[in-house]
Amino acid sequence: MLPVLSAQRRRIAFFSITMSLGLLMIGLLPGLVWYTKAISFIFAPFVMAGVAAAVLAWAPSKRGWLECIGTGVLLGGGLGALTRFDGLVGLPLAIAISAALVMVLHEAWASKLPLQLSFVSSAAGHVRGDGAELWAAVVPGAGDSLVSERLIDIEADPNDPGHNTFYCALMACGELAEEVTLTLLEQDSSGTARIHIEGEDAMGVMSSGILTIKVTEMDPDTTHIELHETREGMMAGEVIERWFDDVLAGELRHLQAHFLKVNPPEPADRSAEAAAGLPEAKAAANLAPAEARAMLPKPKAPRQMKDLAKLPEDHLTLQAVRQAVSD
Repeated sequence: MLPVLSAQRRRIAFFSITMSLGLLMIGLLPGLVWYTKAISFIFAPFVMAGVAAAVLAWAPSKRGWLECIGTGVLLGGGLGALTRFDGLVGLPLAIAISAALVMVLHEAWASKLPLQLSFVSSAAGHVRGDGAELWAAVVPGAGDSLVSERLIDIEADPNDPGHNTFYCALMACGELAEEVTLTLLEQDSSGTARIHIEGEDAMGVMSSGILTIKVTEMDPDTTHIELHETREGMMAGEVIERWFDDVLAGELRHLQAHFLKVNPPEPADRSAEAAAGLPEAKAAANLAPAEARAMLPKPKAPRQMKDLAKLPEDHLTLQAVRQAVSD
């Protein structure tokens, strides 16, 4: 659950801030004095963040409602604050605007609107691994499977003689979000691949675009990756939702965590005490002498020599070896 909340930090922050500001302007608690309202406003973002986390945990398919409701409450509160009857005007406006945004962006009216938008996203960072490992993990067909936070299933197109077409099912917040066809357009020796994407979202709306992947090996243990995606033909609600999901940044974090687990730091990167199996200096300093000694590696028992009588009488002794060397 924590990785999901971390990936949704944009949405949680937006919802908590807009709800807190909107409710303050609506003035739902007119009987409170100013300092009580100030204290309530300080704690309101934390309460709203908890509400957003609950929605993401139990109703992830409705996560797009959060930004709609937050925007509606903020606009309703702002318009209501311009009148003398802020609460009487602001609250109905907040409800009406929130409901309208949900209907237009995510529900029945969303597919009926002729509005189609383009969406551009990118992410870049370092990954602990060599270039070949990373290339096989992110380019379809280059390895056994793709390493992706969103991937549910992938299958190669048996009718493609070039083996460049793949069918994928992708998820968001634990639910099926999109069915995608990936076609590898080109790949070159510089570590760059261009992939055509044709996807159908949960509402049956088709979109297409290009995903560009560039892999640059910095050293044998570190590789830099750049991800850039352009999609066209997306509904406004899907564009907003994808921005709050921060899809490519989530994929990058997943790659970094995966390769850090696959390629953990070498013993040389750790302290000498840890490499030798000894207790850390700070931890050992807080222990009693007897406890510190107990943490040290146990010395191996000396090997017992048996049947010494079976050795030949003329075997070399240490004194004989020294005598031979001196001669």
